[in-house]
Amino acid sequence: MSRTFDYLVCFSVYSLIILIIGKSSFGESDSIGKFFIGERKCGFWRLFCTFVGTWVSAATILGYTGNVFENGTSVIAVTVIPWFIGAGLLYLISGRIYDCDLLTIPQFIGDHYHSRLLRTCCALLLSSGYVFYLVIQIKGFGIAVSSLLNINYKVAVFLVYLFILYSSFGGFNSVTKSDCLNLIMLSVSIGVLYLIIVKNVPGHWFLTDQTVHELIKSKGVFEKQAAEIGIFVYISMFFGWGMGLASNPQYMVRILAAKDKKTAKHMILHALIFLCVLYFALTQIGLGLRILFPQLKNYCSADDVFIYAVVNLMNTPFSGFFLISVIGACVSTANSQLHLIGCMLSYDVAAQLTKKKMSEEQILTLARVCIFMGGTAALILSVNPPKDMLSFGADIWGLFSAALAPLIYGGLYWKRRTKAGAVGAFFTGLICSVLFWKMDLRIYWAFPATLCAAAVYVVIPMFEKKRGAEE
Repeated sequence: MSRTFDYLVCFSVYSLIILIIGKSSFGESDSIGKFFIGERKCGFWRLFCTFVGTWVSAATILGYTGNVFENGTSVIAVTVIPWFIGAGLLYLISGRIYDCDLLTIPQFIGDHYHSRLLRTCCALLLSSGYVFYLVIQIKGFGIAVSSLLNINYKVAVFLVYLFILYSSFGGFNSVTKSDCLNLIMLSVSIGVLYLIIVKNVPGHWFLTDQTVHELIKSKGVFEKQAAEIGIFVYISMFFGWGMGLASNPQYMVRILAAKDKKTAKHMILHALIFLCVLYFALTQIGLGLRILFPQLKNYCSADDVFIYAVVNLMNTPFSGFFLISVIGACVSTANSQLHLIGCMLSYDVAAQLTKKKMSEEQILTLARVCIFMGGTAALILSVNPPKDMLSFGADIWGLFSAALAPLIYGGLYWKRRTKAGAVGAFFTGLICSVLFWKMDLRIYWAFPATLCAAAVYVVIPMFEKKRGAEE
């Protein structure tokens, strides 16, 4: 009973802080520049916290750690490595993106290809993708809160619905402030949990798959080796998590919000250094949990391992703080995506479709309405969430890669780009994603889908040039 009371106190304190942050930020967002990107005045530490906080989601804390628990370090090759390569591409384009003086990424696409239709379609695609990705965050929050407060999962997901709505209504400033709090909590939690794992697996501060296999075998537990993933799948997975991340507005917006280009570049570099340490700790935690509790594999899904171990098996006074940190990680990604949904649907869809020019006040009001609608849609979908966060998230990022990567990177680097080529590439990416998604391929489906879109993006301008020469 006392443990549940401690959890309730932790949750109540965290809830109060989030409410204070949301309320204090609401009055600061009285223009679209402030609401969308904080007037482009964000300093290094604030950007660093919001970049990492947006990156580290339920898919990382629960999905990645649980998959390492089940499949070992091979998970790094299909997740962490593509993520980091994608972040490297963001670093390379950060200067050019920053110079575009944008409020949203669909605005970049509309301006570069002189197409309102394309701008609107991109905004709708991104908003829809974020609604589905929000389901992952809500699921993670629901698992954590239902364990923390011993309540039903459906009641728990309604709580996150209120959390992310309130922290998103305050705009970019509200999102970044809550990200700073959540990242501090998460860093402390992961550090302490790593030390607990090291203490309970004496003599092994650095765990490998071989170490795990030997220690489990010494306990009399024999397991079948997991099926190996083909090399082509490893390579092609970059076009899911990697290229999807490199084409993702939730990271590009943080580049746009920097006070200058130097700050944006430093933010990405330092974030990657921090994330190296974080993923090392999470990998060791996943392997350590496998050694300490090998039986969990028989009755826990990958997404449930981390929470189950902390709540029911670790028996530590820090359990409540750990769970609040997981909640914070979910909130940090969810509110940034809800914020973008509101910005894009109001500014890149509604404002482009109406004949009469909308005022900033109308756009801000509509943005908050769209945040409410996006959060509600995600809440409804989260009642029956996906079983595997990592694969579900990779598919959404793969769709972004196929439909948007040629448009964004071609728009920045290819002078022969045309409106027809961009429109053709966008819809080719969508169609190929649908066709390849369920095919039994030896490679990840987003790889051929992205290649087809890129080919159309390049070929159509060539035909246009040839036809123009003939005429």
